[in-house]
Amino acid sequence: MENKLFATLDPVTRRARFPSGAPFLLTDTVGFINKLPHGLVAAFRATLEELADADVLVHVVDITHRNAAEQARVVDETIREMGLPSKPVVVALNKADLLAPGLHREAELADLAQSLKGKVGDPGQPTVLISADKRWGLGALLQMLDDTFQASRGGAIPVQPRPAPIML
Repeated sequence: MENKLFATLDPVTRRARFPSGAPFLLTDTVGFINKLPHGLVAAFRATLEELADADVLVHVVDITHRNAAEQARVVDETIREMGLPSKPVVVALNKADLLAPGLHREAELADLAQSLKGKVGDPGQPTVLISADKRWGLGALLQMLDDTFQASRGGAIPVQPRPAPIML
């Protein structure tokens, strides 16, 4: 994972398991950019097509970015414009280690996430604070995804669970 624009140009998919044991497919896609130059729009079509197949969308937000709220709004708007507003979305506020450098315990993430909920993204969406770099909050993110996926399926895990596509 790189911290630069266009670091992910092609969707990348990996197999993983929820805490419940159900398998899922996790696809990392190109991020959304507001007012994308017309010549680059075609490069994002694969990402947009991947979203339609997802059971749950993970909206990863760089919480330290000065325009984080605006960027989150653009993603939410794009999802609505694509006709996907019924897709469950989990918001992962990334870079907690930079947002609160004095934070030393993962347990403190939940309190900080609660204070940020609604300031970035839809306040009704499940939100978790993470640090991909420090690997903080990833267990909580996986559990939130598992819970969200199970709720979207009526709470039952199929006998032969199929991998659930999850989008980043």
